[in-house]
Amino acid sequence: MRRIGSILGTLTVAGALAVAVPCSAFAANGFLVVNGVRIDNPKGCIEIPTLSTVFNLTDIPVKVHNVPGCAGGFVQLIPPGQAVQVPGTHSLFMG
Repeated sequence: MRRIGSILGTLTVAGALAVAVPCSAFAANGFLVVNGVRIDNPKGCIEIPTLSTVFNLTDIPVKVHNVPGCAGGFVQLIPPGQAVQVPGTHSLFMG
């Protein structure tokens, strides 16, 4: 009886860990084009120091933050397949 409880406990913990791992740990499939520069399989926070045109050719939306470092909430989403002009001193988050 103890063995069954131990096995069930282990499976429960493994299942919880699998669900708890955020998707942001994985890079997006595809690429971004920021002011003509291609970024393959972008992941994490990308700084945008000047007025930039961002073309999202990935499989997930890009979150635009109005402060550097992807801090605070996001102010805009760039869906896959769309291009948007982003003001300076912003940041992009992929994940």
